[in-house]
Amino acid sequence: MQSDHPNVLSRIGTAIMSLGFPFLVVLILLLPGSLQARTWWNEAWSAREKITVDTSDNGVAVSDPVGTTTVVVRLHDGNFDFSNSKEDGSDLRFVDSDDKTLLASQVEKFDTVMNEGFVWVKIPDLKPGTARDIYLYSGRNEKKKPAKGEKVDLPKTAYDGDTVMVYHFNEHGTPPGDSSGNGIRAETPGIPIDGSMIGGGIKLDGKKPISVPANPNSAILEAAPYTWMTFVKPATLVPNVPIYSRKDGANGLRIGLDNGIPFMEISGASGTQRGTANAPLAAGAWKHLALVSDGTRTTLYVDGVAVANLPVPLPSLNGPAFIGGDGDGKPGFAGEIDEMEVSKSARTPGFIKISALGQGQQNAKLLVMSKPEAASVSFFDSLGLFGYLIKSVTVDAWVVIGILGLMSAISWVVMIQKYNHISSLSRGNKEFMNQWHHLSKDITSLDTDDPEKIASLGGRTDPAHIKFIHSTPIYRVYHLGCEEIRLRVTDGTGLSHRSKEAIESSLEALVTRESSHLSSMMVLLTICIAGGPYVGLLGTIIGVMITFGEIAMLGEVDINAIAPGIAAALLATVCGLIVAIPALFGYNYLSVQVKDITTDMRLFVEEFLTKMAEYYPEQMDSNSSH
Repeated sequence: MQSDHPNVLSRIGTAIMSLGFPFLVVLILLLPGSLQARTWWNEAWSAREKITVDTSDNGVAVSDPVGTTTVVVRLHDGNFDFSNSKEDGSDLRFVDSDDKTLLASQVEKFDTVMNEGFVWVKIPDLKPGTARDIYLYSGRNEKKKPAKGEKVDLPKTAYDGDTVMVYHFNEHGTPPGDSSGNGIRAETPGIPIDGSMIGGGIKLDGKKPISVPANPNSAILEAAPYTWMTFVKPATLVPNVPIYSRKDGANGLRIGLDNGIPFMEISGASGTQRGTANAPLAAGAWKHLALVSDGTRTTLYVDGVAVANLPVPLPSLNGPAFIGGDGDGKPGFAGEIDEMEVSKSARTPGFIKISALGQGQQNAKLLVMSKPEAASVSFFDSLGLFGYLIKSVTVDAWVVIGILGLMSAISWVVMIQKYNHISSLSRGNKEFMNQWHHLSKDITSLDTDDPEKIASLGGRTDPAHIKFIHSTPIYRVYHLGCEEIRLRVTDGTGLSHRSKEAIESSLEALVTRESSHLSSMMVLLTICIAGGPYVGLLGTIIGVMITFGEIAMLGEVDINAIAPGIAAALLATVCGLIVAIPALFGYNYLSVQVKDITTDMRLFVEEFLTKMAEYYPEQMDSNSSH
């Protein structure tokens, strides 16, 4: 009896090896964090634009250190497709040059009707004299599963920790609010102006300054580093008008214009000292003013250029501040103001220049926007919902699906191999039985010592059928019976009762072995039937656990976050059923075929024994005769 175990095992091994490499390639391409992630930050966004932050001579030339700074990105219909974003711009994301690190940002204005937007983006460690690329992503697909770290509190982190107060002045009829997150809100409003220096601004008439109440977050310690800056557009040039002032007893700070000439005044225990620029500002033109104190010296800047210095630090100031006046009823600044920022550190000259020129008239030179890019549509995107589910599968689920894929391959190899083998045996059995029905009419022809005549069914089969018939289990039963008769019939007279029992036992034992051989490897199908759904269920449970864990990390419950993860996790259960169902059908079919062949063998044994008893009369045992 020849076994087909090595043949089946060889085919299973070949199938696993042939499936292994393609499966590995598909797994690498589909897993989150795959090669695609190095070229596209997040596939949930459909478009992006490269923005080059240029501090070299080709852009806004900066030679001094800058550090972490927040720049404004101006969007308009000439450089951005507003129809691809949400109405409030909340889907805008900025990513650093590595196309992985998310940058904090804050939307000041986003108008899809006027096609105008102003977004503040924090760029860490900006170097002078370099060109650095960042990416603006837009067009968030809400059907996509949120990625880890995607939904963070971006607006509140758009400025560094040294920023004390930021006024965008984009309110309409309400006091200016603090965009730095420190809660330093003004008490009185200004006159709102649309189309100011950067988005919305305010207009002051010189009569009603904006008051900012004292706040512990805005307190200035004696000789502490400090930076103040803003954009101003004077309407008229009049003597000694403050733009920003703050008093605390005898201590005070005033920044203003004297007939258009910028000045700063610092009052302390040693008196009041005043520093002035050399040239006046032009009425009706925007200029950037900044004051920087490093604890020993205070410098006044106009458009990023130092115009005055005082060798004194700032005194301690804990009182209220006023924008556009001193709060004493005297005439103050008349004109427009936009983007006021206060910091508790001495900003570098490079930082001041970027703020003055990069946010102002030379913004287009500092931030150079490239043509929009659209996300490529992958093969799985073209599959629609099914492809979307495949791309949402997590790493652990892919491991489970990979195991199920190997189980499925094994089950199909076993089923195909067993089907071909059993079908061949069934045809061979039929061919043998056709010959046997002729031979069984004269079974005495088997009473011969010629092994070749026995093997060829009494000489009835031709050489073309001999090899085919020899592979059938019924032939092997027949051949064993013939060999047993030939060994026991030596004088041609008959068989003893014991000999007949021995022959019957040998035939029954062979039928049992043949039946066991026919059922070989079927245990692999039972493993796939019983284990496939459970392995798939394990992948589903793990996938659901990870989905809820990610939701907990994101800090919010969103159906768009839950549904894709759970649907993708259920895909593992589907794969488990896909493994088990064909294996179940194949197992039942093959079991019936094995049972039929076994039944045919047992019927043949009965028929063979009957013919044997008919043509070989029973003789008395030699022991019984005594």
